[in-house]
Amino acid sequence: MGKTKIFTALGKLTAGALIPEALNQGVKILNRELEKRQDYVKIPDVTVLPVAEASKVLDQYGFQHALIKATASPKYSNSIDNQVIKLIPRVKSNVPATTFVKVYYVDSEVISESIVLANKISEMKAIRKEKNHKNLQKVVQQTSKMTDKLTKKRHFRK
Repeated sequence: MGKTKIFTALGKLTAGALIPEALNQGVKILNRELEKRQDYVKIPDVTVLPVAEASKVLDQYGFQHALIKATASPKYSNSIDNQVIKLIPRVKSNVPATTFVKVYYVDSEVISESIVLANKISEMKAIRKEKNHKNLQKVVQQTSKMTDKLTKKRHFRK
């Protein structure tokens, strides 16, 4: 019997003995994880709902939650007053029923500040665009002047 046949026979024997044990360990781990996640609940999507309705829905699911006023941001300039904009943990994630949920909302004050920020940003963009346009016009004028000077010096003819 050659060395390769001996090693393959030994490999088959050890694999035959180890595979069932490894499968049993894998099944135990999988069962533990499934038991742990059995009581998980999906966080409902309450964004774009009024704060009062969102609070009722989260209470129905049994979540403890806090209402937090969001800071002003240009992306909230088109929002509706007392609208939920974000949840932490994220919407539709599976979490234990005892999870504490942070509910971020915007009110009229945040919306007005967001509108001011959005207007400032659009003004800054317009100024930057105008500045870039002026610089481009300046470069075009300078290059046309230089080409005129060069053609006069060299006396190009057609």
